[in-house]
Amino acid sequence: MVSAVLPSQFAELTEFVAQWALPSEQARFNQRIHADPANIKHFYDTILPWMDRILVHLRDFPPLDPPAPELNLMRLALSCVEVSRIFEAWGQQDVRADFLDPARFTCVGYEGVKHSLSRKVKP
Repeated sequence: MVSAVLPSQFAELTEFVAQWALPSEQARFNQRIHADPANIKHFYDTILPWMDRILVHLRDFPPLDPPAPELNLMRLALSCVEVSRIFEAWGQQDVRADFLDPARFTCVGYEGVKHSLSRKVKP
């Protein structure tokens, strides 16, 4: 279960943590394609004005191992990016659903990069 803790200056976004501060790109993808469109729009409209402040705040923390409040905030930002294409590019919830079942996709994003960077390779 996701902690509802965010940095104090972002407390207004706490309502979105459980549903949108998801631990993997695959989870965020699944949330986008299965969430109620009105819920997605509410999340997007609420968080978008915060994105500049979120990004400024997060640049002071290590991206691969931030403290829990910043990790939740980063995951909210990643979910915002995930849903932004609905409103900024496609005009629909999932463009691929028109010709390919989204369940066939496996996402490898930030979390996959984090895993490969965290492995120690010996010469």
